[in-house]
Amino acid sequence: MMIILALVTLTLIAGFLYWWLIIETEGVYLGRRVVVALYDLVAPRYDRIKQFDEQADLMLISQPIMSRLQPLADPLILDVATGTGRLPLLMARNASFQGHVIGLDASGRMLKRARQKVAAEHFVDFITLMRQDAGELPFPNDSFDAVTCLEALEFLPDPQAALAEMVRVLRPGGTLLATIRIDTRWMPDRAWSEGKMRRELEALAMCAIQFQIWQDDYTQVWARKAGDSPAVGAGKLAEVLASVS
Repeated sequence: MMIILALVTLTLIAGFLYWWLIIETEGVYLGRRVVVALYDLVAPRYDRIKQFDEQADLMLISQPIMSRLQPLADPLILDVATGTGRLPLLMARNASFQGHVIGLDASGRMLKRARQKVAAEHFVDFITLMRQDAGELPFPNDSFDAVTCLEALEFLPDPQAALAEMVRVLRPGGTLLATIRIDTRWMPDRAWSEGKMRRELEALAMCAIQFQIWQDDYTQVWARKAGDSPAVGAGKLAEVLASVS
């Protein structure tokens, strides 16, 4: 009887650890390679699993970005951890968008799926995709009118370094859109509270910081880089890409 009880207990513990380490936290406590491998594995099914609401995303992501960048219609945008291209495709589907989005991701298979969707919708003139880690972005300072990072900050190897890089490549006066998890219980030292996110952004000279409830699991974080500068615009795309070694 004791042996059976011990086996049941071990099975429950193993099941919980699997759920926590692989499902709930997507491998983040097991290191970057595990995270990337898991995203590679799930890439063909990722969109079906997430079931994004395109109309809600257009209203709550794409249009607010364009509103904050007015009167600029052709912004140059960087999307960090782009996955299967959710943000770039949202912007390209927006009738008022005349700019360009560079989407970065560390998962080759997620990018493969993103490229398939971009090609299917004939958005190659609006979107560039590349494989790249977020911790050391290959672009000069002040290269983008907006930088976005959706549902990803807590899964990056070094969130502080990644956030600092996003701010570095954002031009003064540019818009940052990131997200933080609402429930931080299952990701200690990884998922940030609103207070933690605000402190990190203020330390990076970001201002006009706003938190907006967005989904059951995530809050949107909007901020503006202090200062002002001329818009970059999609016309600088070739120049920005030329800096990538």
